[in-house]
This record gives sequence, C-alpha cells and structure tokens, in this order.
Amino acid sequence: MKKQLAIILGMILTLFGCSQDSSGTEEFLGCSQENCILVYDGVEYITYDTTSMQRTGKISTKENDFQYRLSKYDQYITYGNSVTSEFKIMKRVNERLETIYVHPSKTEAIFPFAYVKDEPIFAVMDYDGDKQKFIGLFHLKKNQLEQLPTKQNEKTKKIFGIGISANDQMYTLLHEDGVQNLYKTNINLSKFELIAKDVTQNLSTLYEDVCYMKDQTLYCGKQVLTKLQPKTVLAWVVGDQYILEVDDIGNYEVRAVKDKQLLLSGNKFIGFDEKSSEVRIYSEGKMEKLGD
Repeated sequence: MKKQLAIILGMILTLFGCSQDSSGTEEFLGCSQENCILVYDGVEYITYDTTSMQRTGKISTKENDFQYRLSKYDQYITYGNSVTSEFKIMKRVNERLETIYVHPSKTEAIFPFAYVKDEPIFAVMDYDGDKQKFIGLFHLKKNQLEQLPTKQNEKTKKIFGIGISANDQMYTLLHEDGVQNLYKTNINLSKFELIAKDVTQNLSTLYEDVCYMKDQTLYCGKQVLTKLQPKTVLAWVVGDQYILEVDDIGNYEVRAVKDKQLLLSGNKFIGFDEKSSEVRIYSEGKMEKLGD
C-alpha cells in the first residue's frame, strides 16, 4: 500500500511540477528570508515568495521525501520517505517546521489521521517487505508517541493510514477487494459505518461530514454536493464555504458551496491554505484570498 501512496504522490508531483531545493537543517526547515511563506502543494511543503508570487524551493533535499498533513490542520505534520521510511513528526512554527519526534523504526510510517478534542492522532503502519500492517493509533505525549487503546478486528486490518476528522467525527479509508472504501469510525475503532465505496484519497470535510470524489462527482456524507468538471482530477471543500477543483494541467476553479457561483479561476495551481473561514489559493504569479 505504501507503493500505492507513492504512485498517487507521483501523479500529483507530475501535475504540479518540482522545484529546486531550499536551504534548511534537520531540526528546522522552511523559510529563512522575509516575504517567504510555506505552501503545501498536495505532496510537500514548498517555499513561496509573496512579492514575486513564485515558488522558490522546497523544504526537502532528498528524493522521495514527502510531507503529510490533514485538511484544515497543519500544526503537526509528518515527514518521511516513500522508499526508506525515516519518519518524523514536525510542528509548524510560523513559516518553519520544527522536528519534535524522530521515529526509530526503519520499516514503519506515520500518517496524520485525525484531530480529536484538538489533539492530533497519528496512524502507524508497518511495511516489512511487500506486506503492510496497521500498528495502531497514537497521540503525542511529551513529544513521544503513545499508543491509544483500540480494537483489533477485520476492519482495522484493512486500514492503510488515511484518515480525516471534522468536529471530532472520524473517517478512514479501508482497502477492500482492490478498492478504497470510506467509513465513519471512532477513536477506539470499535465501529465502522460504510459511507461510500471506491473513492479517491483526497478527502476534505464540510462541517461534520467527510467529502470525497467518486465518478466525477463531489460528495459530502452520502449526498451529492456538485458534479465536477470533466477534466478535474482533484477536488476539495475548503473553509466550509468553497469548492476547489484542479484539472490535470493545473487549471483551477473555486465555487461557492451554497449556490455554486464561480468565484475564482486561474492556472499554474500550486496549493492552498485554510485557516478557519479564510482560504488562500496560491499559483504561479497570483495569490488570492477568500473569506475573513
């Protein structure tokens, strides 16, 4: 399954392109100059100049290094390598990322899974050879990972690390019969309610509902939110008010959730950030803001 994650990440890299490495250290990565911010492009954090409105680099210096964050939450992210693992947890401090935990295992990966009562929850997966195994859910305690008590059942065996949460409601993808099925679950993984079968991995949320792509349609919960453009390959609900669509060559559109009115459009999409009801869209040559 880590190979599947790597393939999907590679597709996103092909869509949004690569950039030259920016300077950084093992403990702190990110911006070191004025007019610089961190932007997440769907695969990794890049540095972006707010004056020229251009990407200026990326925080990783090693091939196959990626960062993982949850929609709406980037205070804590995980950083690892799709080939060698070497995972760590980093905390965002303004426009830099600080390493607060280095995972000792060389076969395990750590993924942000949910936020419950404002606490980050992480999934740990073991990739020993060609097999994958869900180890469990963990939280941070004094900058160390502490495992949470969870059930072990037929459903938990199919978890592959992808989760999301909204208002303490937890959702996860399970790999079943060759496809990814979306379930609502709980903190101890004792209940699994099927939301949808055969969905994509780029999950987002609208209030308490999980949003996902299926058959060129964006759903939230079990309801259709909107039909997507024919060439759309990625779509999210952002800021609980907007629908962001990106096509296979980086063109993007932002529409209102309420009436589907077109609010923004452009090309050379890089990434987005959402803080409460404020959303920022970053592209080459343009930086746009929606909301408060």
